[in-house]
Amino acid sequence: MSGLIRRLIIGGGIVMFVLAWLGVAMVHISTDNTAAFIAAVTIAALATEALFWILAIIGGWAVFANRKKLWNRFFGQLSR
Repeated sequence: MSGLIRRLIIGGGIVMFVLAWLGVAMVHISTDNTAAFIAAVTIAALATEALFWILAIIGGWAVFANRKKLWNRFFGQLSR
C-alpha cells in the first residue's frame, strides 16, 4: 500500500509541475501583462521546488547525494 501512496504523491507533484509550467506558457502566449507573467513564473518555480522536496523526501537522500552520477548516466556521459 505504501508503494501506491508514494506513486500517487510523486504523480501529483509531477502533474502540479507540468500544469504550472503549461500555465506559464499559456500566460506568455495569451497576454502581454508582465505582472501576470511574473506571477505565473513564481507559481511554477514554487511547484518545481515542491517537486524537488517531494522527490527528496520520498526518494531519499541517496538520490541527491549521487546526483552527479545520475545526471551523467541520464545524459549518457561516463561517471568519474
